[in-house]
Amino acid sequence: SLYGSSHFDARERERERTQGFAQELGSFPQAAAVAMYCLGHPSKTRFDGACTQNVSGPSLASMSRVNGPLAFYRQYAASGSDVLTMYHCALLPLYYIFGLLYVVLKALILNPPCLQCFLSPLRVEVDVDIPGSSPRERMAFAKPWYSTAPRQPQYQNIWLRATHLPERSLWMELQAIAYPWLVLPPQSASGVFDHDRQEWHIVASWWTPHVVVGWVVSGERPDQKGWMFAASSVSTSG
Repeated sequence: SLYGSSHFDARERERERTQGFAQELGSFPQAAAVAMYCLGHPSKTRFDGACTQNVSGPSLASMSRVNGPLAFYRQYAASGSDVLTMYHCALLPLYYIFGLLYVVLKALILNPPCLQCFLSPLRVEVDVDIPGSSPRERMAFAKPWYSTAPRQPQYQNIWLRATHLPERSLWMELQAIAYPWLVLPPQSASGVFDHDRQEWHIVASWWTPHVVVGWVVSGERPDQKGWMFAASSVSTSG
């Protein structure tokens, strides 16, 4: 039937589009740099005053579920099993060693808590084109993408990844400063899924084993016209 043919053609176009994204991410470092948050080629990046969606950050409900230092590090210590599930065993000691280095560097040099008055926020919004023609379809793709589930065959060449560990309230990610030449070991921050807003809320404090201090919201744009991640980090003002 005409309906059946159109439905098949639409699914085939979506399959080809998805495979094309995977090929792009294997070829273009600038696309792979955001692969850990959203699969796809970033279509637009905005900073500070140019931000248009004005995401307010993690909700109060999410912040109430974020672990304090003691509970966080209890889960962080146990998350080595998750590292072994997703990455090569050689990364396990680096996961803990670099985590300690991040905390020391942030506390003493990069973002010392005693110098908060000299720190200024940096806001960023990134629109990303991921598989799915509606908010429901994009969310259906994102949930397994942010999980420990094995990657589908067409995405196995994308080894940068971000993973939500809901039972630990952790967000674990393998990211790069200059992909593929300078890739950081896995690192962790607090992470929860806000069911009301259907977003992932990630918080990195000065004491978390993550390279930055700030928050990230990953989810549908407020205007429901695509996927995006919004972030705010602090840095020493010039």
